[in-house]
Amino acid sequence: MSLERKLERWQQAGLIDQATRARIEAFEHGQRRPIVLYALAVLGAGTVALGIVSIIAANWDAIPGTVKLACDLLLGAALAAATYVGASRERTLTTEILATIFYGFTLASLALVGQVYQLDTPTYQALLIWSAATLPLVLLGRSRYLAALALAGLVTTHAVSLEALFEYLERDAGLSAAAERNLMASIAFASPLLYLPLARIPWLVRQRPEYSQTVTVLAWAALLLAGFGLQFLWYERIDRETLDWALLVCLALTAALAAALPRLYPGLPAPVHRALRAIFAFCWFTLAAGTSFERPSLDFAGALLQVVWLGLFAWAAIALGRPRLFNALTALIALRILVIYFEVFGSLLSTGFGLISGGILTLLMAWLWRRKTQALADRLGGSAESSGHVA
Repeated sequence: MSLERKLERWQQAGLIDQATRARIEAFEHGQRRPIVLYALAVLGAGTVALGIVSIIAANWDAIPGTVKLACDLLLGAALAAATYVGASRERTLTTEILATIFYGFTLASLALVGQVYQLDTPTYQALLIWSAATLPLVLLGRSRYLAALALAGLVTTHAVSLEALFEYLERDAGLSAAAERNLMASIAFASPLLYLPLARIPWLVRQRPEYSQTVTVLAWAALLLAGFGLQFLWYERIDRETLDWALLVCLALTAALAAALPRLYPGLPAPVHRALRAIFAFCWFTLAAGTSFERPSLDFAGALLQVVWLGLFAWAAIALGRPRLFNALTALIALRILVIYFEVFGSLLSTGFGLISGGILTLLMAWLWRRKTQALADRLGGSAESSGHVA
């Protein structure tokens, strides 16, 4: 609900008068940042960084190695000096722009050094060096846009490093097939969950709240997608190669996160914590049920579990008092149910009866959504609003 609508409701209910409303509006508007300006500035800075890379790439072979390195060093020193001046003088927008350019420039510089000296360094090592070296740089910023950019770089580094690790485990680690399978499953399961406590590091929450909020939202969105994708395990046949100790590791991880929720989100009420714990529990339960015994492919079970998974997030949205998020999730549930219909009765799609029945089902779900979910969201969301936010 927007600030204006909330203030209107409070004034009509007699909780505040016109003067109080005006002071609240003035304070909140004064705290707002020019979102469009920040977005355009970061977008422009990112474009400049890409342009630098493109110009260098277009003339790559014609430039001597020493010239490349000298120009790179001079440009890097200039960017470092300009960023330092902007940060020391607390010019927020200037710092955001320069930090974004410097962030992309650092990666291009690593690639340049590798090319000039003909280094055969694996990609994941270069990305790890880049992510570690630029961490102080990106923490100079304060906007959610730079936070999203830095998180995208971190996730890319994470994914490439995991790929290299899995290749090593398969070829050179000398582990048994069972140990290799369990270790890879544990790491893959833990990877999206680790971003949840990362977003709630106390220093980040206190000093860079925009970063914490951005990483929190994106981490939960990633968990939503990862859990949805996890249910596709049911579309596969499981033979003798099942998981054993990996399930215990994953259980310990989910239990630790569930127990830490009050510390991670101290401002949220108990109903929200219960909803989030249910999400963790369901994630582990479906992993255990889908991989711990031999079974044929169970497409329909996986599809239904995806609906349940989306329903758990809708429950959390209601507990948070977020009707719009609840409506978006219920729309996804309706869409997934429609896809289930197509999966089950796909043979009818070539006939007019199949199309007619599918269209009627879609209209029926739209009608029920319109009649039921909005009222439920307004009723529960209004009573579940809290002072804390997951984001």
